This record gives sequence, C-alpha cells and structure tokens, in this order.
Amino acid sequence: MSRVRNKVLIIIGIIIILGSCIYGVYTLWFRPTSILVVNALPAQEAEIVLNNDCPDIELICQSMEDAKEFEKYDAVLMYGRGLFLDSLQLASLEKAADKGVPVFTNTLRNFSFVVTHNLDSAQCRQLQRYFSNQCGRNYRNLVRYIASIATPRRIESDSYEAPVEMPSNMYYHIEPGKYFDKAASLTEYLKQKGIYNPEGMNVAFVSGVSFPVENNRAHIDTLMSRLTSAGYNVYPITATGPKRARMIKEVEPQAIVYLPMGRLGNDSLINWAYQKHIPLFMPFPLIQPREEWLDVNKPMGGGTLNARIVVPEIDGGMTPLCISTQNASPEGYLLYTPEPERVNAFMEQFERFMRLKTLPNNEKKVAIAYFKSPGKDALLASGMEVVPSLYNFLKRLKKEGYDVSGLPASVDEMKRQLMEQGSVMGSYAPAAQETFMNEAHPLWIHKGEYEQWAKDVLLPEKYSEVEARYGKAPGSLLTRGDSLAVAVLRYGNILIFPQPRPALGDDDFKLVHGVEVAPPHSYIAPYLYMQKRFDADALIHFGTHGNLEFTPGKNAGLSQADWAEVLIGNRPHFYFYTTGNVGEAIIAKRRSHAVIVTHLTPPYVESGLRKKYASLIEDIHDAIANPVRNTNSLKRKIIEFGLHKDLGLDSASVGTYSVDELKKTDSFVEELANEKITGAYYVMGEPYSSADMTTSVLAVCADKHAYEKAKKDFEKGKITKKELQDFTFIAHHYLSLAKKEITDCLDGKSGNSANDGADALDYRRLLAESAGAEINSMVNALNGIPVPPAPGGDPVLNPNVLPMGRNMYSINAEATPGTKAWEDGVALAEQTLKNYLTKYGEYPQKVSYTFWAGEFISSQGATVAQALRMLGVEPVRDEQGRVMDLKLTPSEVLGRPRINILVQVSGQLRDIAASRLKMLTEAVALAAGAKDDKYPNYVAEGTLAQEKELVEKGESPQRARELSNMRVFGPVNSGYSTGMLRYTESSGEWDDKAELVDGYLNNMCAIYGDDENWGSMNKDLFTAAIAKTDVIVQPRQSNTWGPISLDHVYEFTGALSLASTAVNGKEPDAVLADYRNSYLPRLQDTREAVAVETRATILNPEFIRQRMKGDATTAQMFGEIFRNIFGWSMTRSSALPEDIYDNLYELYVLDKENLGIEEYFEKVNPAAMQEMTATMLESARKGFWKADKEQLKNTASLNARITENNGASCTEFVCGNKKLQDFIATNLQGKAAERFRADIAKATASPADAKILKENSKTLITDSENSKISGIVVSIVLGCLILVLVVMAIRKRRAK
Repeated sequence: MSRVRNKVLIIIGIIIILGSCIYGVYTLWFRPTSILVVNALPAQEAEIVLNNDCPDIELICQSMEDAKEFEKYDAVLMYGRGLFLDSLQLASLEKAADKGVPVFTNTLRNFSFVVTHNLDSAQCRQLQRYFSNQCGRNYRNLVRYIASIATPRRIESDSYEAPVEMPSNMYYHIEPGKYFDKAASLTEYLKQKGIYNPEGMNVAFVSGVSFPVENNRAHIDTLMSRLTSAGYNVYPITATGPKRARMIKEVEPQAIVYLPMGRLGNDSLINWAYQKHIPLFMPFPLIQPREEWLDVNKPMGGGTLNARIVVPEIDGGMTPLCISTQNASPEGYLLYTPEPERVNAFMEQFERFMRLKTLPNNEKKVAIAYFKSPGKDALLASGMEVVPSLYNFLKRLKKEGYDVSGLPASVDEMKRQLMEQGSVMGSYAPAAQETFMNEAHPLWIHKGEYEQWAKDVLLPEKYSEVEARYGKAPGSLLTRGDSLAVAVLRYGNILIFPQPRPALGDDDFKLVHGVEVAPPHSYIAPYLYMQKRFDADALIHFGTHGNLEFTPGKNAGLSQADWAEVLIGNRPHFYFYTTGNVGEAIIAKRRSHAVIVTHLTPPYVESGLRKKYASLIEDIHDAIANPVRNTNSLKRKIIEFGLHKDLGLDSASVGTYSVDELKKTDSFVEELANEKITGAYYVMGEPYSSADMTTSVLAVCADKHAYEKAKKDFEKGKITKKELQDFTFIAHHYLSLAKKEITDCLDGKSGNSANDGADALDYRRLLAESAGAEINSMVNALNGIPVPPAPGGDPVLNPNVLPMGRNMYSINAEATPGTKAWEDGVALAEQTLKNYLTKYGEYPQKVSYTFWAGEFISSQGATVAQALRMLGVEPVRDEQGRVMDLKLTPSEVLGRPRINILVQVSGQLRDIAASRLKMLTEAVALAAGAKDDKYPNYVAEGTLAQEKELVEKGESPQRARELSNMRVFGPVNSGYSTGMLRYTESSGEWDDKAELVDGYLNNMCAIYGDDENWGSMNKDLFTAAIAKTDVIVQPRQSNTWGPISLDHVYEFTGALSLASTAVNGKEPDAVLADYRNSYLPRLQDTREAVAVETRATILNPEFIRQRMKGDATTAQMFGEIFRNIFGWSMTRSSALPEDIYDNLYELYVLDKENLGIEEYFEKVNPAAMQEMTATMLESARKGFWKADKEQLKNTASLNARITENNGASCTEFVCGNKKLQDFIATNLQGKAAERFRADIAKATASPADAKILKENSKTLITDSENSKISGIVVSIVLGCLILVLVVMAIRKRRAK
C-alpha cells in the first residue's frame, strides 16, 4: 500500500516538476510579452494597437485613473500629457521598477511628470524617436523594440526596425506611407495616380493634428475621397504654426477644409485667406459615441465645444458639422466612424457654396425668409427697418445682374405686397385665413407633393412627431381640401416668404424661444418648397431674429434629427443680424450653420432731457454746495417733475429734502440727461444723418475719454478713488469737456494740442463705412466670397465690432470669468451685500441671478464671477488664464457669511457655456462643505433645507441628497424661454397670477448642474431652490435695450420675482448689474432703471419724434414696449412708475404734446396703435390700470376707430382675446360697439363652409393640384352620366 502511495507521490512530483518546467519555458520563451499603455488618447490607443502585427506582443491600454499593478506587466509605456499618479500607483510603479520592468514616459512637450525605469539613455532616445515620429511603421516597431528590451528571450533583437524619421511638416494622401515635403511633389503624385484634375480647384485639407494618422482616419480618408471624386485636387497637410501657413499658401487653394482643433493659424494667415477670397470650412470629428452625439441631453460642451467650434469661429469658419463619431471596434478600441448622412450634408454645403463662385448671377436662385408676428403687424427685426432695407438689398441684387423681375417700382408698393401676400396667420382667426386664401394669391402645395418632400428630407420618426401632434397633412391651418396655402412672393429668381408660426393652438409661441414641440405642416412646407421645388442656391434670413434656430434639438453638432438643421437643406445659409445681439446670433451660427452678416444698430440721438432738467440740475448743485440754497422751492420743483415717485421720496409740500436725498436726485437726473437713446430703426445701405453721426460717435467715445481724463487726475492725486468710481462725479466734472473735445475734433476745430478726440474720426469713418458694408458683404457671400470674422456686441461698449458686414463670433467659455470680469464681479457682489446690509441691517441669505449669453460674452463672465463671490469661492487658472479649478476663499479673508445662490439661465447661455454651469454646482458643493467658517454659512443651510424639503415632497433620502446642491435651472433642454411671453400674448386665457407662477415653475425647472441630471425636470427642486430669495440680480450689458424695451427682462426677472413672492410670501429686491460703462460697472435698482428708461424713451416727446422718423418696424417697437409694460404689470408691478398708464394715455391717446400720434400710426403701421390701445385696455380689464370711464371711453374709441379704418390687426393680443373684445365693446357707445364687434368678426368668425376660389384668381397651383382637380371633374362627369343612365333604365322598366 505504501509502495503504491509512494509511486503516486513520485508521479505527482514529476508532473509538478514538468509543469513548472513547462510554465518556466513558456514564461521565458513563449508567453506573449505584455505591455501596459497608460494615458493614451483613444486615437493613440487605436494607432498603437492596430499597428501591432506581432502575435507575441499583447497590448493593454488603460486610463490614468484605472492603471494599477504595474508590476504584473513586462513593460510600461505612459503618455505624459496631463499625467498624474496617486501614491498607490507610484508605489506599484516602484515595485515594477524593482522587478526590472522597463518604464518609459513619452514627453513630446515639457511635462512635469516624467518616470523612466530600467532603461539607459540610448534606449530612452530610441523610444522617444519612435513616439516623436508618429506613423504606422514607427508604432509597429515601438512595441517590438520595448518588448525586445523587456523580454529579450522572446523577442529577437532583429525583429524591429530603427525609427523612420518623419518630416515634421508634410503633405500626405490616402495611401499610407506617402509623404511629401512640397505641394508640387504631391501634385506629381496625384497626376501619376490619375486623380489630378487640371480644371479642378485646389483644396488645402488640414486635419487638425500634427501627424498623419494612418489606421484611425476613416473620416479623413472619406472626406479626401469625396472631395477628389467631386473633381477637387486635395492637398492634405499636417503641420502647425508658421510652417502650416507656408504650406497652405504653397497650395494656392481656392478653399480650405480644416478639421479644427483650435484656430487654423494666426491673424496673418486668416487675413491672407480673406484677402484672397478663400472660404474656410470647418467640419469636425467628435470623440463621443454615436448614441451620445444624438442624445439632446448630452450637449457638446467644455473642451470639445471650445476646440471644435468656439475658437475656430474666431477664424470665421463655415459648416460646423459633425462628420464622424468615435465608436468601439469589434476588438473594443475606439475608432473614428464617418457619419454618412453628415458627410453627404457637408459635401452638398461645400459644393453649393463653391458653385456660387462660378454660377452666373442671373441664374442664381435666392430664398429670403423674414420674421413677422401674426396678422397685420410689421415685418420685424431688432433695430432694422425691414421693408426699406429689403428693398435696398433687392435693388442691389438687380444691379448685380440677378433676375429680380417684377420688383415693384417703389418701396411702398413692395410694402403693400408684403403685407397682403406675405402674411402670417394665427389659428384663432379663421375668417382672416379665408380672406388670405381667397385674395392673397398664396402658393398652393398639394398634400401628395408635400408628403413626398417630407419623405425625402425628414427622418420618418420626426415626421411621425408632426403627424402625432397636428394630424395628417395638410393639417388645419391655411388648408383647403388636400392642399396647403403658403405665403410667398416671387420676383424672378428671388423667393421671399415669412417664417410661419412655429406651433399651433396650445403650442403657439412656444418655439419663438423654444420648447420641445415639433413644428406644424404649415411651418415645414415653405422650407421644403424652398429646397425641393424652388431649389434655392442660397438662403438668407433677414433680420434679428427668426425662430428656426430655436426649434428643438442639440446645442451644436446637429444631425438630421434636428429641425434647425434639416429645414435649411444643406445650402449656404446667411443671416443679417444686429451686431448688438451676439448671444442669440451664436445660436443661429451653431444650430443652423448660418454665416452672420452684422448690421448697424439704430443711431444714437439726443434725448433732449439735459435741456429739460438743466435748471433743476443747477439748483441741486447749488443746494448741495451751499445748504442755504436747499429750500422748499427746490423740493416742490423736484415734486413737480414727479421725481420723488421714482426715488421713493416724500411728497409733502413742506420742508426740504436732505443732502443725501438731493445727491440721490442729482445722480438720477444726471443719468437721465446722459441716457443713451436710439432713434428710428436703421435702414441698410443708408448712412446716418450728420447729426445722428455726431451723437453716435459721442455715445461711443465720450464716456471713455471722460474716464481717462479722470484717471489721469487720480494718478496725479487731484481726485480720490471714490470720486474716480462715482459716475455722477465723472459726469459733472469731465463728461462735458470730453464731449466738447470730440465734437471739435469732428468739426475740424481741435488743433494740434487737443488729441483726446482724435479716435473719434476713426469711429466716424467706420460708422460711415458700415452703411452699405452689410449689403456688400452679403452680395460677396452670394458670389462665394467668405464673410470676414469680427466680435459682436454693442458698438458703444466694443468699438471693435465696427465696421459692419462681418461674421460674429463668441468667446472661449473655458477662460471665464476673465481677470477683469472677476474684479468687476467681486466689486458688484460686495456692493450688493453692502446695499442690502445698509437697507435691512442684515445680510441676504440668498441672491438669485439671471445668466444671459449676451452679457456672458460681453462681460467675459462677470455675472458668473458675482455668483462665485457670493459663495466665497474663487477661480484657479492655468498658464493660459483658463479657469481650470476652484478654491474656497478662507472665511477669515471673506469676512462675512457665505451667501446662498440660485441661477436661472437662458437657453442660449446653457448652449454656449455648459461647463460654467457645472462649475457653479461644484462651487456650491465646495461652499456647502466649508469647515473653516467663522460666519454663518447660508449655502450649507440652504443645501440642508433643500434636501429636507425634497424628502418631504416624496424624494428618497439618497436622491434628495444628490440634488441638494443643485442651484442652476433653466428651460427644458432645447428650449429657450421662461414661458412668460405666452402668458402676455394670451392674457385672456388666465385670470389668476398663480397660473403664471405655475407655468414659470413648470417651464424653468430643468436642472443644469451636472452631467447626470442635465436637462431633467424637477419642479419641487426648483421651488425649494427659490425659497429664501432676498435679492434678484439681472445683467444689463447693452445700450440698445432696457428693462421696458426688451421683453426678456420681465420674463426672467419679473417672473422669478413673481414666483419668489409666491413661494416666500414677500417680494425680493431686484437690481440690475449694469455693465454698460465698462469703466464703472454698477448696480441699479430695477424700479429706478425702469423709471430712467420710461422717462428717457416712451414718455419722452423728443424720443417719440425721433422714432416717428422711422417706418413700420420702428412703429412696431411702440407696441412691443406697451406689451412689456403689461408684462411687468403681471409679474412685478412695483418696478413700474405708479402713473405709467395715465402718462401713456395722455401722450398716445390724447396726444397732449401734439405730436400727431394717430396720424403717424395710421400712415405707417395702424396695427401697432391697435395693439398699443388694446394693451392699455387689457391692463384696465386686468386691474393693472385704474382707469376712469373717460379714459376707457377715449382709449376704446381710438382702438375701434383704427379697427374700422384698417380692419382687425389679427395679432393674438387683439383677435385671440374674446374677453378683451367684449371689454372694449362695453366701453363704446351704441352703434360704435356694434361696428367694432362686426369688424372683429370679419377676422375671427368661423365661416360656415369653405369658399370656392375665384375663377380669375392668380393663385399658383401645382401640377399635382391640377391633376387632382382634373380628376375630380372627370369623376363628377362620369357620376352624372351614370346617374342619367340609371334614371333612364328605371323609367324604361316602369314603362314596361
């Protein structure tokens, strides 16, 4: 037994020994060499792995964070860029070193983290040469070389080749290994291959990387192949810096295609390209998987958005299309995957633009879309008088040889045609629809043709969304039978059409600033017609702004699933845009691949208020300097002007005001006197008048010169820092002199010693050049000449936007807040706290901010800086000044409580600066977790309160904790509005302000704080976040708008104020962070800001006179301001002067200043006056205006008189509000009320049955429509014959 057991043990021992020997032999000679690759980019991983053709080498790629157990591998290769290893990883690396594992760090640049073990200097140099000369051959030999060092018994020393020295800057082509140092050499190669086109245009193709990727460049090869197949000679370039510029110029290209990673080159290269009229196209690859790219809740942001779109926009690049995504191969490695539909889209856009260079002008077909609200409202564009501007542009096209046949001989005739045939209809006015279809000669599109177009252009699932919401084509608006009526005008090869309403019924107005609602058939049809039957060579959107760019979809890198992308139809898209609205222009650039062509703002004009208040200003100055002059007479004078109401001063007729109250009045009146106001809207192609030119130059230059003079005196010790930072002091002591010097300079009186106003001459020249520059640029663009880039913004704040006619770009969000923005933000945040502390004796617990794209761009993120400062958190910058991290400001240094915040963002800001919103959430978490606080931490208290309330509302404790630091909210993802505009337009549909609060909370409760919750809606969380709001801060960065002239102010600040009052039981303070004077940013109470603007504009006779020089679009502005005042009444009435409606009544209804109000509006835009009086009457109906019977009667009579003379305007405010119509009628007498009801009914009544088209109508009918009508006629005839035969047969039977 023991012998058997011994034999077994011996056999087992032999097996173990043999197994050990076999394992040892396998390990030493046969086991694949394992090489760990750490911190490689996905593209680098793929290159290394795909070039490894040795079965004896196994490559394992891991991220920096996942790398561990280095000692288990035979060799370690690390990429040094951004490399950081923690203590555990370093310990593991030391174990590997002790074990003899060779470790190498690739250091192509000067990196701080470099680790090398078990390699001599010669081996390190050899490895670096492999890395530095990136190509497939060197990657193959790199892994073989390191393997031969790590496991020499397994990898022969002769199994690898020496590094191939790659030229650092080269031309290459599709065939791997083909590299050229000169363009001429590549040309010879193309000729040898038979792919050189002597008649073709040269295209410089810059891939955006510094080496010719060989195994992971399907997107590059696809584009090269497609361009070559289209007849272009493609010159791929891999180079950087000056050498890239030299190589591009050597190609002598007619176009540049750049897959961007930052800018193409410096300003010298870009200027050269534009001087040579070389267009720059910038399609880009994404490193996201396809599913993420298509997910609207995973927007492009951070470094990707910055490198691929934001920075390249500085060069003016076009076509920012995503042409490839990065997806896992069967082996699991991420490879670039071309997106065929997007590649096709790019190629079509590229070729259509290049075709503009050669296509004769008389053959070019141009589609022009304009923006117009429903009914008889004027054509709309911010700051531009649309009809005369459009007419000037069409006359220029005619001069350039375009077929513009049928263009009216006068602008008035074209205006009449546009108003009659180019209407936009609302679903609330069926009778007006019938009139339009019968009399306006619309274009009729048959259902069958429309559905075929939709099938060709739209994804099936997108069209299904349309049918699910609006039913089968042709829909319900402007339809008859199986056909749809579309408003268009056709002048030869020019198609002009209005953007229709983007939604119908309950969805009305949602898409003007967006929610996720599919557009109706009536919206889609004209765009499909433009693409499929008219086949436009280019599309122009005329004026700021339409609604296409605000339709649902992604923020950038759109796909065929996005309406803004698919309705343009892969053709050159140009957009006339006011330079003052850069925030929304950027949305048009990125969401509808528009090339922006900037135009001037209206001219700045004299307000006349300094003359009005001159004696009062003098009396106040005397009283402040000498208390004896502070008399009761002065107080009564202030009261007579009504200033005490705006400033909250007492109205007692006895006594005097204190010195502080006089100083407050002085500041207010000085601001009134210096308020920059704009005149009649700008007409493109027509320069400012001489007087307007002077006031506009003063608006640009005077503040700057006054501040510079004051700064010099401060540096000399003549004035204090407090005086330097006091706007009123600067205005009193320096502004008048600055204005005089500038005026003298403009008049040629300055002399050699007065140089302070010299730059005014440059600004005057640039303003003069701008008039017409925008039309010149658009004409050039239609000839395939690219539009040069420029920053955007208010010319007063940033004169670099001049001249006009350029392609606006944004800023790098990653660098915000900028250094100056941080300083301004800190100062404004601390001033907010100081003001509140002075007023209430305590700090606010929460300050709520509104973030807008325009302010963010203009101020470089100053409002973001304010929010950070409130939290007691500050930015940490890298060497380039970018904000890369955050740190707590120590409590002792801060010297006050950490203040909680709430941020409501516009959709535009969300789309361009997502990384900053996520950064704010990180800042909240940092502040809430602060442990060093010597003062109360309201951030931590708010986080706990938010968590508690969510649990009480039913959230799980874990989920409530996850959401407790969320403070950033906005509209539904791909939406852009608070929803308040809808409530203004449809005021007849709500009676209680609680409905407004509920609507606001529903619309604005999307979370924008982190990736996991991005875009998710949570009304309870938003409500909890609003709690304890003490102050609301609204940014203001432009002189072209104010709190009553821009609807977005009340829809954000007003709506948040209303919601906060409902949640907290008290109305919060509301202030404007005013950045209009870049030298002296300041805070201003909202009520005071409203008072300044109302006195300077809508209640200022001189302002009214200036605006009455304008045409219909200018007149429309009055109606917009009246609606905005109504908006303030429904959201925050305390912001308005108490007697605002009475003042409007006296000026506009009674015309107490004898301005000819009624006559002006009757002549240029009666619909605007109809809207204005309707708004006043609706304010009375709602109880906002406490009007007496006489006021109501006179206002209603004016409204009815205009309606009788011109018909109902058919805006929703007028024709969509039955309660208002009844209210107006009750304030009219006898037959006047009957006539009014009848006039309204002509637009709003539902016809009993559809009317038949007149036989003599000039209505365009499609071929398919003709076929349908013919078929109906034949059917009727056959039916009649059959009926006759049947009757005859019956009679014969009866006769028998």
